[in-house]
Amino acid sequence: MKNKINKILELIKLNKFNDAKIIGDSIKKDLEKNYEFLNIYGYILFRLENNEEAIKLYKKIIKIKPDYAFAFNNLANVYSKLNKLEDAIKYFNQALKLKSDYFEASYGLSDVYFKMQNYDDALLYINKSIQLKPSYLPPVKSKLNLLKVMEKKKDILKFLNDMIIQFPDDAYFYSEKGLVLSDLGKQREAINSYKSAYLIEPDYPYILGNIVFDKLINCEWDKIENYYDEILFKTKNDKEVADPLTVSYIFDSLELQKKSAEIWTNFKYPGIHKKNQLPKLKNKKKINIGYYSADFRNHPVGHLISRTIELHDKSRFNVHGFYFGKKHKKDDPYHSRLKKAFHEYHNVADKSDEEIVNFSRELEIDIAIDLMGHTGGFENRLNIFLNECAPVQVNYLGYPGTLGTDKIDYIIADRNLIQEEEKKFYSEKIIYLPNSYQPSEKERHISDKKFTKEQFNLPNDKFIFCCFNSNQKILKIVFNLWVEILKKTPKSILWLLSKNEKFIKNLKHEFEKNKINPERIIFSEPMPVKEHLVRINFADLFLDTFPYNAHTTCNDSIWAGVPVLTKIGKTFHSRVASSLLKTSGLEELITHSDEEYVSKAIQIANDEQYLKHLKNKLNNFRDLNPLFDSKLYTKNLEQAYEIVFKNHFHKKDPDDVYL
Repeated sequence: MKNKINKILELIKLNKFNDAKIIGDSIKKDLEKNYEFLNIYGYILFRLENNEEAIKLYKKIIKIKPDYAFAFNNLANVYSKLNKLEDAIKYFNQALKLKSDYFEASYGLSDVYFKMQNYDDALLYINKSIQLKPSYLPPVKSKLNLLKVMEKKKDILKFLNDMIIQFPDDAYFYSEKGLVLSDLGKQREAINSYKSAYLIEPDYPYILGNIVFDKLINCEWDKIENYYDEILFKTKNDKEVADPLTVSYIFDSLELQKKSAEIWTNFKYPGIHKKNQLPKLKNKKKINIGYYSADFRNHPVGHLISRTIELHDKSRFNVHGFYFGKKHKKDDPYHSRLKKAFHEYHNVADKSDEEIVNFSRELEIDIAIDLMGHTGGFENRLNIFLNECAPVQVNYLGYPGTLGTDKIDYIIADRNLIQEEEKKFYSEKIIYLPNSYQPSEKERHISDKKFTKEQFNLPNDKFIFCCFNSNQKILKIVFNLWVEILKKTPKSILWLLSKNEKFIKNLKHEFEKNKINPERIIFSEPMPVKEHLVRINFADLFLDTFPYNAHTTCNDSIWAGVPVLTKIGKTFHSRVASSLLKTSGLEELITHSDEEYVSKAIQIANDEQYLKHLKNKLNNFRDLNPLFDSKLYTKNLEQAYEIVFKNHFHKKDPDDVYL
C-alpha cells in the first residue's frame, strides 16, 4: 500500500494525474477513512477538474478529522477555482484558524480577494504570505501585479528596492524596476536598472529592447547601433530580445516584424493556444461588432476612429465598445464622444481577461476588433483574443503589423501597405480597403484661438520644416538626412514637438556636433488637438521619419494643408504615410531613397511656387479627398465585416478580402 501511495506522489510531481487516479481508484476502498490518502486523492480530482467530486471528498475528510487544516485549504481552492468566492473565504479562514502560519491559505485568500477586487485585503494577505515564506518568489510576483493594478507606483519602487537588496543577483527585479521607472518618465534611471539586469543576465527576456526604447525616448544614441545589431542577431535566432513595437521603430523588415511578433506572443501568453468551443454564428439581421481598446480617449486611435463609430449603420450592426483603459481624464472629449457613439459601451477595466471573454460570448459578439495589437504596455489585453472572445477576430489600426498568431483571422490594410508577394509575412488574412486603411474625418472641431508664430518661437522669414512624430521615431539615420537638408537650406529651421528636457538637450547637442546651430531647432510642447490643428499651418513641409512613419500626425498635417515628405519602405509601418499621400493625390511626395528624400526637401524649400502648388492642391482637394470621406470609408468597412461574417457563417476558412 505504501509503495502505491509513493507511486501516486511521484506521478503527481510529473503531472500525470490520470495515471495517479488509476492507482488511487485501486486502493481507495481500503483507505476510506485514511484522511491523508483521501486528501491526496482529492487533489488528483481537483487537477482533473472533477470539482464536485473533490468537494464531496474534502467535506468527508473534514468530518473524519475536523482539525485537519489541509482539507479546509484544499476545499477552499476548489471553491476559488469555481468562483464561489464567499465559500472559498470561509474555508481559507477556517484553515488559518487551525494553522495560523499556513502559508498556502494566506496566499490563496489573497488571490480570492484579488478576484473580488478587494485589493486592500488582497494586499494584507499577500504580505502575510511573504512574511511566512520570504524567499518564495510566486507571492512576490503576485504582490507586484497587485500593486500595479492598484497603481501604487511609489510602493512598487520601494518594494522592488527591498527585493533587490534581498535578491541582488536576480535580473527579474531590476527589469521590473526599469519598467516602472520608464512608465514614470524616468528613462535615465530606467536604463540604469535595465543595464543592471543585462549585466546579470544578458539574455534576460526583452531587457535589451527596453534599453533601446528608453534610449530613443531620450535621444541617447551613443553606440546604439551595437544594440541594434544584437537585437537583429537574437531575433533571427528566436531569442526574446525586443518587443515587436520596438523592433518596428528600428527595422524595416517584414521578416523581423513577423518573427518578433510570434516570439513575443508565445512568450507573453504561453500554453493557451488551444481551440475553444465557440457558439455557432446565427444568421441574424444585425451583426454584433465589438471594438476593444484602452485608447477610447484623447489618443491617436481615439482621434481616428471616433467618426467611423458614430457612422456605423445601427440598422445592420450592433456596435459594442469594450474599454479597459484608465488613463482618460474626466473632461476628455474623445472619451465622452465614443461612449455616446457605441450602441453599447462597456467599461471592463476591472474585469479579468477571462471575464471579458465570457462577457463577450454572452453578448454574442460576432466580430471582435482589436484596436491595440502589440501596443499599450500594461493595459494591453491581447490575451482576450488569444482565448477567442468571438468567432471572427480582426487586427485593426492600433498596431501597424502582424500580431503573429493564428487566433487573429484578419488584418485591415490597403493595397499600398501590403503587396501580394508580402502576404506570407502576415499571420492574418488581409482585408484590402480601397484608398487608405486609415479612418479619418473631414469636419473637425478646431480652436478659435488666434496664434502667432512668435508664440512658438517660430521665425517669420524662414522656411519651416517640421516633424510632429513622437521622439522615439527619430533615429540617427533620419537625423543625418535632416542635417544634410538643413545645411543645404540655410534659411530654414526645424520645428519639433517634445516636453522631454533630456531629449531636447541631447538632440540639440547632436545637431551642434554636426555644425548645425541648435537655435535652428525649435521645440514646442504638445497641446490639445483642436489647438494643434491650428498651429500646424505655420509649418511649410513635414519631414517624415523612417522606418516608423507618421500615422495620425501625417493625417492631421494633410488635413491642415501642410505637405508631408516621406520615404517609403517595405513594412506596414514604413508605408502608412505613403498610403495617406497616395489617397490624397500627392504621390509626388513619396520618395524611394535617402538621396531622393533629401533632394526633394531641398527642392521644395527653394521653390516657393512649388510649395504653394502643393499646399493649394491639399486645400482644394480636401472636400473631395477619400481620406476624409468618413461615410464612404465606413460603408467600405461595413462591407468587409459583412463578407467575413458570411464566410464564417458558411464555414469557409478566412481568406483575403478585396474591396
